[in-house]
Amino acid sequence: SLNLYRNKIGYKDGNALYKALMKNKFLTSLNLINNSIALDLNEHDIGDEGGKALAGALKDNETLTFLDLYRNNIGVEGGKALAEALKENKSLTSLDLGYNNIGDEGGKALAEALKVNKSLTSLNLYRN
Repeated sequence: SLNLYRNKIGYKDGNALYKALMKNKFLTSLNLINNSIALDLNEHDIGDEGGKALAGALKDNETLTFLDLYRNNIGVEGGKALAEALKENKSLTSLDLGYNNIGDEGGKALAEALKVNKSLTSLNLYRN
């Protein structure tokens, strides 16, 4: 379990975290609430690019079961990328995407992903 709540993790740190997550064999819970993992480094803003990078890591990760991305402004494109990752990810059981401005398109993409994903049992989409 790794709790990185409000650590102001920047874009470079975020990329390193994503690379580590792609190779990780042990971490099961990751809390990234209110961070700054974005190209523009806005406070509490992973943004579309950060969402896409994280999605790439999730596709191949086999150990992470809990991921909290609450209030990170992932956006529509980041939401779509995460949806594509969920189609391939087989370990994640809980995903919190509350307050991320995913919008209708991101929501539809996530709904389609849920038709394929067999592991996710909890998905928070509050205020999107």
